[in-house]
Amino acid sequence: MAEMGGKMEGKLVHDGISPIYVPDVEDEDEAFQMLWEYLVPPQGKARTAQGELTRIAGRVQYEFLGNGCVNWDEDFQKMLDAFLKYLRLGNGFSEEDLKIAEVYVGLLRENGERGFIDDQLTGILCSCAMA
Repeated sequence: MAEMGGKMEGKLVHDGISPIYVPDVEDEDEAFQMLWEYLVPPQGKARTAQGELTRIAGRVQYEFLGNGCVNWDEDFQKMLDAFLKYLRLGNGFSEEDLKIAEVYVGLLRENGERGFIDDQLTGILCSCAMA
């Protein structure tokens, strides 16, 4: 991972300009955590679309796996809407990939409302953020 960025509360964070590299580690969860630490500020929105994708995916995953969807509300629905908008900004996803991502996001919405915990879907959301 690039060592460029600034320190925020003792944490190295991305400067919003430098290239972003996905860590070259075999464990995808570890790679996601490394990106979270690098791209997501302690408070507020990230400086980049990639950081926002990571922030949203991480927050949704934590709500599912850490909180059991007890806090699931309209804000999480809005985050999922924003997630899809950020995916459309880049050129990394084909039209077919975007349609598949929309299906996954729809399933996450339904599962969040029902309180149905699905670590596979949240894992896919995090994979989409890294892609």
